[in-house]
Amino acid sequence: MNLPFDLTLFEVIFIAILLFIGSAVQGVLGFGFAVIASPIIVQIEPSLVPQLLALLGLPLALRVFYREKDEVDLSKVKPLILGRLIGGPIGLLLLLNLSEKYLSISVGLIVFIAGAGSFFGWEINRNTLNSFFAGTFSGIFGMIAAIGGPPVALLYRNTKSQEFRPSLNSVFSIGILITLSLLIFSDNLYVDHLLLFMLFLPVVLVGIRVSSSLFSKVSDSFIAQSVTYFSIISGLYVILRNIN
Repeated sequence: MNLPFDLTLFEVIFIAILLFIGSAVQGVLGFGFAVIASPIIVQIEPSLVPQLLALLGLPLALRVFYREKDEVDLSKVKPLILGRLIGGPIGLLLLLNLSEKYLSISVGLIVFIAGAGSFFGWEINRNTLNSFFAGTFSGIFGMIAAIGGPPVALLYRNTKSQEFRPSLNSVFSIGILITLSLLIFSDNLYVDHLLLFMLFLPVVLVGIRVSSSLFSKVSDSFIAQSVTYFSIISGLYVILRNIN
């Protein structure tokens, strides 16, 4: 039996484990799914990024957003959404014109920047203009690597988690819909992507379902630090592996 994108059974099992871990981390922190999965999956099959991660990331983002939607300040989120509308098409142009080598390097760079920003505590003052630019870069990063969170996270670094998680995931939800719409419009979403989505969706849902019990004895700060170090190391690895 031929698997989508000619993946081997071992690759499918490995990706499933990776997605399970990423969704469990997302269930606790409200982010981390694509940051964990993207730099590794792009090395296995570049055609899966951002399509598969965007498809799988949508139910994750919607779940967190719906659970905590009352905490979202729409007036502060609107410039971010507008930015994603601008950034998405820019990201699509880059995605369509980058070779697999430079796509992998771009993914590695985005993941590394995400980790470095978290490690060094980078922060952006939250105002309308900065929110718009953060949304624009979120759209670009989301289209190239399915990782739209880091620019938005910098805006919300010093906010309470009750505001951070739903705001971030409201941007994710709408942003992913924009990404998927552009991929469909440009004929870059294939049947094989949908088959893999249906195959891996139960794994992702189980991961987010058991996240609380799975990490019940591990602090959120430890998990966040682990994601930061993983982002830096994996990002550098992907860049160096493809730079020659």
